[in-house]
Amino acid sequence: MTVVFLIVSAASMVLQNCFFNSFSKSAPRTSKEITYFNCFTYVVCILLFGILTLIQQSISIFTVITGFIFGFLTANSYTNRMKALSKGPMNITLLITTSSMIIPTLSGIFFGEGFSLPKLCGVIVLLFFIYLSLGTGKGSAFDKSWFLFSLLAFFCQGFIGVMQKIHQASQYKEETGGFLLMAFVFSMIYSFFMLGKGVKTTKIENKYKIFSVACGVFVFAMNYLNLLLSGMLPSQLFFPLVNGSSIIISTLISVLLFKETLTKKQLIGVCGGIACLIAICLLP
Repeated sequence: MTVVFLIVSAASMVLQNCFFNSFSKSAPRTSKEITYFNCFTYVVCILLFGILTLIQQSISIFTVITGFIFGFLTANSYTNRMKALSKGPMNITLLITTSSMIIPTLSGIFFGEGFSLPKLCGVIVLLFFIYLSLGTGKGSAFDKSWFLFSLLAFFCQGFIGVMQKIHQASQYKEETGGFLLMAFVFSMIYSFFMLGKGVKTTKIENKYKIFSVACGVFVFAMNYLNLLLSGMLPSQLFFPLVNGSSIIISTLISVLLFKETLTKKQLIGVCGGIACLIAICLLP
């Protein structure tokens, strides 16, 4: 069953990234349009996690508080990732944000899981390849705003993994539905606050409303399964495995479907980074 959960989780992550990328690059997107898109995704998640919470019939103050923190990180992670995708290539953006698994993987030390020297070396080499992938071609300017959004998404996504471990290491780990319901309720409230007066005036095409609803289903599946898996597997195995498999598939899709191209230096960086993610997962 663990293998099935891993496959479905990775597939959900890849599909949501494809929808996010398609919307972000379909036209010059404003922050309000990105937030508006995410609101539809959050509504679907709230409905699905609401049903799950009713079934479990349990929610504690600890779950509410940690859920709100998770929701704040989630909203900012999605928003910054989509802003980064609107300004830069999908493959490099996702390599940076996916490498955020370093944060929860290292946090496993505080949960008594330990961290091996070979894995630490793998993380250092991974950072080197990420640096290579940030290179630009001749005559190309480095987009500082793209890098900033990617970096913000990196940290938010990394600490999402930490919050998963904190909740699943507690006595309230069975309250998965309540935890994620609180997270997406907070994400919705936070998004409306960010929209401000733009709630009534911001519009997106009907096609992308459907995309955002589909994203809601994938986000639901990914978050629910990842929360379960974070309590079933050690950090140094779970996070590299899920993130590593998703970045490999996403990179192939970015080249084959979205026709993105890389310089030789960037190609070495992306391929080397992917290899490091796999190695971190396999090393003892």
